Amino acid sequence: MRKGLTFEAAKQQHRTRGRWLIFAAIAALAVGTLLSFAVSSSWGADRQDAAQGRFDDAVTTERAHVEDTLRAYQRMLRVTQGFLEVGDPSPAQFSRFSESLELTEAHPAVIGLEFIERHRGATSGAWIYPVTMVAPITAAPTLLHSDLAADASARLALEQAGRNGGLTMTPPKANPYRQMRMQMVVPVHRHGRFVGWAGATLDPAILAREMLGDAGAGTIASVRWGTDGAVLGTAAGTGASATDAPRLSIADPDDIDGTLWTIELMATKAFAPDAYGYPWAPFLGGLTATLVVAMVLLLLGRSRIAALDLATRLGIDLAASEARAKAVMDSAVEAIVTADALGHIESANPAAEQLFAWSETELVGRPVGDLIPTLAVSDEGSGLRDVRWEEREHMVEAQRKDESTVPVDVSLTSTSVHGVEMFTLIARDATVRKLHEDQLEHLATHDPLTGLANRKLFDELLVRAVFRAERSRRALAVLYMDLDGFKDVNDVFGHQAGDRVLSETARRLESVIRPGDIVARLGGDEFVVLCENLAAPDDAEKIATRVVQAVGRPIPVAAGVATVTASVGVAIGSLGESAASVVARADEAMYRTKQDGKAGYRFANAIIG
Repeated sequence: MRKGLTFEAAKQQHRTRGRWLIFAAIAALAVGTLLSFAVSSSWGADRQDAAQGRFDDAVTTERAHVEDTLRAYQRMLRVTQGFLEVGDPSPAQFSRFSESLELTEAHPAVIGLEFIERHRGATSGAWIYPVTMVAPITAAPTLLHSDLAADASARLALEQAGRNGGLTMTPPKANPYRQMRMQMVVPVHRHGRFVGWAGATLDPAILAREMLGDAGAGTIASVRWGTDGAVLGTAAGTGASATDAPRLSIADPDDIDGTLWTIELMATKAFAPDAYGYPWAPFLGGLTATLVVAMVLLLLGRSRIAALDLATRLGIDLAASEARAKAVMDSAVEAIVTADALGHIESANPAAEQLFAWSETELVGRPVGDLIPTLAVSDEGSGLRDVRWEEREHMVEAQRKDESTVPVDVSLTSTSVHGVEMFTLIARDATVRKLHEDQLEHLATHDPLTGLANRKLFDELLVRAVFRAERSRRALAVLYMDLDGFKDVNDVFGHQAGDRVLSETARRLESVIRPGDIVARLGGDEFVVLCENLAAPDDAEKIATRVVQAVGRPIPVAAGVATVTASVGVAIGSLGESAASVVARADEAMYRTKQDGKAGYRFANAIIG
């Protein structure tokens, strides 16, 4: 009888459990469906946000490309302006100069370069603007000797450039041959007197293609003059068609050095095909998983499992849980090593094997200090408890099996399992981060253009050198150098040529100094050389002579040949003199060199007292 009651109680218990599992299956189906809908909606919104972010980046890139293209043409005209201002060239010289610019390759939109003079009319007395030189002459044969004062837009641009002294562009306009043309002009002065304009006639269609470049996949880009002018050119990316409905679009007005342009960008469906429309894939995936869970719960609810089967299942679940925990550890990208309280390794995951180049079998039982030397424990101590690490990551050197070292980020934590203390070490390869930090430190102490030491690093090195000179009783010298004629290089050839001169000067200075001497760029066109362990002042004089000779050699640049010279001041450090005083005396000697005619060197006066 008792046995029958026990059976009925167990039967009732399983029936009740089955009903609850069926209810859970229904609830899981409802909740899972709602979660699938929420996740898919969020996924779709994220995709659209990502598409918008990429589109914004594409707009920024297109704007930068348009600006860079226009400014390249402006620099070309500025170089022409400098050429016309340096002297009064003949038409043949002007033609050779035009050929040196390699316009076809570098600036394909340029149809021709012109020099436009300004005169009073012989009969009317009104201003006339004849074109006196055109290069190449075949570009516009009817333009030579024509009077631009007859063209209202050209006359307005010339007069505006003459008034404000800056570069001016004219809007696209058809010439007598129904060809669309644009004009870019800049005033020319010789010896402080206005003599005319340097001009460039441009093909708007070619200029627009160059400004737009290659459009990104799925996008259509166009550019127009002003905000309501005609479209000058359009570029379509891969998969984009003008008949496609726009998903994203923008008309971006951009004032580039006084000239208003409008950049229009449109993204079609090919730009982000998975960002629009309902995201059925994640919804159906979530719904499928929900149906599986609900079906499992339903089957469990309808089953009649004996208590022994339940216990067996629980044991299987426990083993699966342990297997999952090990799978998580094995799949972790960080190296995970466990050790006992004495610092002996108990386990290691595959990432640890890869990082330290030891197999888990080789690592088990080995001291953790063999991997991380800073975690080595003494035989007299109480193990890893003696290691006083804060609860944060440390960058340390790790030892690999082949005795090579690698920087790693390491954290060490302790826990107690069934009353037994154990330690978990998590390590991550920090080679890339350390390299990045080293690069940042280099950028903070070196000049980005020349790669030389900057003022901050030079001041630190000079203070140390002065201290060493005091102890060793060996003389040191500071050579303070300024480039003569550097401003003319920038004015005539442009700042890019100026950067080329500075970089080449740095290279030449490094080639003529002694091993162990330091070259630094203090800023602008000022350089300084630190020379230690001089046997005699003549050593500094020899170095100064080599510096002046090396810097004075001509330097080829894109538009010609630049020539600068060096004015150098040399100061020999005295006993007890501060680093700042040595630099100040060298600076003063440099200015006296400039006053004496430049292109040479001069020694600073010795300190008296």
